Amino acid sequence: MPLQMAVYRMELKKTLLSRMNAAYVRMLMSLAIGLMTVSVLGQVHTSSGGSPGAPRFQVATIKPSRPEETRLTLIAGNRFVTADTSVVDLLKYAFGLDEQEIVGGPRWLKTSKFDLVGDPETQTRPSSDDFKKMVQNLLTDRFHLTAHHETRYLSVLELVPAKSGPKLNKSTRPPNGIPSVAYLPGQLTVANASMVDFAAFLQRFVTDYPVFDQTGITGKYDLAVRWTPNELQTEGSRRGDGKNGSLPGLYTAIQEQLGLKLQAGKRPVQVLAVDHIDMPSEN
Repeated sequence: MPLQMAVYRMELKKTLLSRMNAAYVRMLMSLAIGLMTVSVLGQVHTSSGGSPGAPRFQVATIKPSRPEETRLTLIAGNRFVTADTSVVDLLKYAFGLDEQEIVGGPRWLKTSKFDLVGDPETQTRPSSDDFKKMVQNLLTDRFHLTAHHETRYLSVLELVPAKSGPKLNKSTRPPNGIPSVAYLPGQLTVANASMVDFAAFLQRFVTDYPVFDQTGITGKYDLAVRWTPNELQTEGSRRGDGKNGSLPGLYTAIQEQLGLKLQAGKRPVQVLAVDHIDMPSEN
């Protein structure tokens, strides 16, 4: 089974990369990133056994990434697939965190990159929250993660309506459907997303700060924003839009294109403090 999974991953990546073009994101990260509020205090996991009865990948392969890998995170059918992914990236996804909200742990959490394929071997596609829990349990079972939560005051960004008023397109997708996102430096496209979802996508893919929705806007929307990325936003990516140089920066683009505004703030934020973690064994 691991060999079949590895072959599947290689074929999947070839297909995805072949669909890229110079103007739009074709490397689709059809990513069900529904938000999960982490409110557990104390130990996240106290042993390598994780949470009894919680969703798990029945088959999971973890291998060191090759230097030429392109960063990739997606849900393909019932499988969770990543390439060139750090443990910090996995923690951000699994717990819905910004990098600033992850403290402690060895340096390799950011620098060592892995390719991962996780298969729950279910007939139906797991929910967004179930995939997050599977990644949490993978971190416990294979990386032997133990961690706890604590509160720290952090600089944050707050998403609010601009003075000009919101410019949002209502989604025509089923309201109970999961949100999706596609990202390339300088381009963020989301579908069927609430403002809470959009803030989470900005936090996960674009900004260096936690992002909180303060718009008071309800409903789900299809949104696209394009801007000229800075160096931090292009780090780890090999592709960009050569035309983006004529576009404004992120903050101005969100205000002009969506009628929303990111403003700086400071607030107490619950962070994940890593107590212990090990390198996974290759398989």
